Amino acid sequence: MPTFFIGDLLTGRRIQFLQPLAGSWSEAVNDAGDVSVTVSLRNRAMRNLRLANSAAVGKAFLAVAEGETILQAGPIWDHDWDRDTGKLTLRGAGLLSYFDHRTLLPVLAGRLPSDATTDTRFMPAAPADPDYPWPTDTRSSLQGIMVSLFAQALSWPSGNVPLTLPSIIAGTSQRPYRGADLAPVGQRVREITQVSDGPEVRLTPQWLTDKSGISWLAEIGTPTQPLLFSNRRQVFYIGNDKSSVTKLRANVNGKSMGSQAYAAGGRSSDKTLTTVSTNAALTNAGYPLLELVDSSRSTIQDLATLQTVSDELVARGATPVSTWNFTHDLQSEPYLTSFRAGDFAEVRVIDDAYLEKKAYVMRILSRSTDVRGKKVDLIMGPAV
Repeated sequence: MPTFFIGDLLTGRRIQFLQPLAGSWSEAVNDAGDVSVTVSLRNRAMRNLRLANSAAVGKAFLAVAEGETILQAGPIWDHDWDRDTGKLTLRGAGLLSYFDHRTLLPVLAGRLPSDATTDTRFMPAAPADPDYPWPTDTRSSLQGIMVSLFAQALSWPSGNVPLTLPSIIAGTSQRPYRGADLAPVGQRVREITQVSDGPEVRLTPQWLTDKSGISWLAEIGTPTQPLLFSNRRQVFYIGNDKSSVTKLRANVNGKSMGSQAYAAGGRSSDKTLTTVSTNAALTNAGYPLLELVDSSRSTIQDLATLQTVSDELVARGATPVSTWNFTHDLQSEPYLTSFRAGDFAEVRVIDDAYLEKKAYVMRILSRSTDVRGKKVDLIMGPAV
């Protein structure tokens, strides 16, 4: 049965365990996920914790663990108190949600965000450009850019939540981030995950060695392996007598299909760039012309980088997106601590009125469960 506890977000310490009436958590690829718990303040032990203060929104974290493994942990953002029932619900999200509340800026030291020196710039040297007075080449890999964005946020006073970052991997990717845009760090991090070969990110909570607190480890994909997954492939069965799977729902969505794709960027530098990519697979199969547009890449000022965006759009657009939701009984293998969101799985369909009988290789996009921890809800997506 999962264990819920709270602590101080800035230090990861001052652990206090809860006695939940209800609770849930979720984990997703490239997203924060969430965690919530309901306790009764008619329970003297819970009332003595003075949760209005010890679990203060924006200051404390909420976590859930299964044995020695912390499944989810992050800032508490919401309290819901019902005096008539005596129930208090705490709601939080994974640590990535903290960076949705941090602005992409270096320590200002008296400067305003409109000052060009507050830009966070991963670009070739431009010593002759008065708007960009950096004489050195600051390009990096996409992994290195992501690590640097987190590191800059952690460098602020009182911004150093206990997150351990990996070493930066060198590269030649380019990104200019204007301080004047006042963009959230979390938004810019997610944008990096969405480009072709963009590294995935997971902020994983873990116990300190002496169990006096927790910290988080930033797992970030590399240029040679941008995806985050374990090497072990779990197997689920559908349609036989011993199947652990129930409540299966499959959705096939064609809204992202296209034979031609366009991408627009560069607008942060007052220069609009556009690219076009084509793939004849659909039209050759008799489909009418379908087109896709991504106009959200304002930070991309390099045409080759923008081309990878439209290339990725049209590559993914060659097939509809098939997403499966089902519930897996954790009294059967695989058990909860043996897989995570991001892992690949084989779903073997034995008998189904709609799905073809075969083994499907899919990816676990998210997992979630409740306070009982007897079943886990899974969302599966395409392996590619």
